[in-house]
Amino acid sequence: MKKNLTTIIFLISITCFSQNFSKKIQYNLKNDKITKAKFESLDNRKIYIRTIENDSSIIKNIYLHKKIGKLDSIQFHQITMFLTKIIGSEFNKEKKTMLHLYRNNDDNIYKDSKYKKYWKWIKNNSNRYQSFLIGTKESQIEPNKKNHIYLDQYNLIEKLFFQSSDFKINHLLIKPNGEIYVYFGLNDILHVLDWSVD
Repeated sequence: MKKNLTTIIFLISITCFSQNFSKKIQYNLKNDKITKAKFESLDNRKIYIRTIENDSSIIKNIYLHKKIGKLDSIQFHQITMFLTKIIGSEFNKEKKTMLHLYRNNDDNIYKDSKYKKYWKWIKNNSNRYQSFLIGTKESQIEPNKKNHIYLDQYNLIEKLFFQSSDFKINHLLIKPNGEIYVYFGLNDILHVLDWSVD
């Protein structure tokens, strides 16, 4: 009996041990399979990875931090009307607009509201750019116009642009021609600005 039990335990442990090493790893970028070499050559600053693991495989889905899109004239008109409603007369649809969206009421939004290098650049380029820090409805962030902090009580920005994002901070650039840059999960607003300036 002991011999049979030992044999069964041995077979189970070999099976479990071998499964850990026989898992296939698959890399996907924009729903297309890529090679391990291509995966390793990607710039880590420009991507984030979601890993799904099951009994037989590990799937690493690669997403870009930045996506580019275009609003049609009706969408652009609606989003600018909404921004005018929550921001007020400070909002100018003729300028490139940086929106930084915060899901939590924590130090990040207050730290970013005092980011001297960032706000100095915005001020020096105020003829072309404007920027606003916006909290989601759930964040319960207190609006403070002096510090560029606003609250989206309707969660419209999150629903339109960041519903599938897992990140607590997301960013959006809206150009006067309707072109948009959507950024997922970058924590440095100056870095987002560097990626946005043309």
